[in-house]
Amino acid sequence: MSCAPKKTTTVSLYEDSLQYAEKENKKLIVLFGADWCPDCRALDRMLVTPEIKNLILKHYIILKIDVGRFDQNLELDEILGHPIGKGIPAIVILQPKPFQILATTKGGEFSNASQMSEVQVLTYLKNFGAN
Repeated sequence: MSCAPKKTTTVSLYEDSLQYAEKENKKLIVLFGADWCPDCRALDRMLVTPEIKNLILKHYIILKIDVGRFDQNLELDEILGHPIGKGIPAIVILQPKPFQILATTKGGEFSNASQMSEVQVLTYLKNFGAN
C-alpha cells in the first residue's frame, strides 16, 4: 500500500498538458479563471481574435482551470506559486523542457482584463512565445 497522496484530476491534466506541450515543442499556458468573472470572459474573447489566436496556435497549448469562487482546483494554484492571489484571470506560462516558469501574473496583471486592449494581451504573449 502506498502512502503517497492521490493526484487530483486537475494535477494529472496539468502533467499531461505539460507533456503534450513538450511533444508539440510549444509552451504551456495555464489560465486560471471562472465563468462568473467578467475579466475572465473578456480575456476569453480576446484569445479568439485572429492575431492572438494565430500566435497561440503557433506557440502555445492552453490549459484552462476553473477556480470557481476561489474554492476549486486550488492544488494547481499552490503548485504554481499561487498566481490567483491578486485576482483572476491569472496566467502561468511554462516551458516544458527544461522545465521553467517563464511568466506568472502573481501581481494581478490580468485581473483587469476587461480594461485591457487586444494589443496589450498580444504583446504579453509575444514576449514568451518565440521558441
